[in-house]
Amino acid sequence: MTTGGTPIYAIVRTGGKQYRVEPNQQLDVDLLHAEVGTKIDLGVLLLGGDGEAKIGAPLVDGAKVVAEVIEHLRGDKIRIFKYKNKTRRRQRMGHRQDLTRLQVTQIVTDTGVVIQVEKPKRQKKADPVPEAAVETVVEATPEAEVEEAPKPRRARAPKVVAEAAPEADAEATPKAEADEEAPAPRPRRARASKAADEPAGENEGE
Repeated sequence: MTTGGTPIYAIVRTGGKQYRVEPNQQLDVDLLHAEVGTKIDLGVLLLGGDGEAKIGAPLVDGAKVVAEVIEHLRGDKIRIFKYKNKTRRRQRMGHRQDLTRLQVTQIVTDTGVVIQVEKPKRQKKADPVPEAAVETVVEATPEAEVEEAPKPRRARAPKVVAEAAPEADAEATPKAEADEEAPAPRPRRARASKAADEPAGENEGE
């Protein structure tokens, strides 16, 4: 519930700690010796909302927070490691705090006004349509509308078949092209014999 747009809240103390609570809120506090399902009253240290705050000394007279015990649980494990230099002291420990989960149901102000948030009601599901009504609708539909029009077939493109060339033309063409592309052979150079190159006088003198 809000007054003037600012939600009403309260600061409560339990287990040596302070918590800010609002209606319909869950919070985990240190273990409380109370059975699950019971309701407990928490003293209000400060009551705020709507731009105003009332501070108690130490509690606000007439104000209280009503909470319901949901369950008892244990918190996450805390790893503890103790080490002392040059004494060979290494100690490992773990700790899990015992907690109680509370559900804040309402806040009572110092003037006696009860502030609580009501849970939204579930909407009922729509009733199913009877089978008889469904059948009549199907029967009333004309068959022409129910049947789908056939889809037009896609026209196929005619296949183009290449005409085979005669074998004689196929064989003659590569040969003629090969003859035209082949270069003409170079004429060989005639070599003179060694006997003709040597002078006649030198051979006689020897």
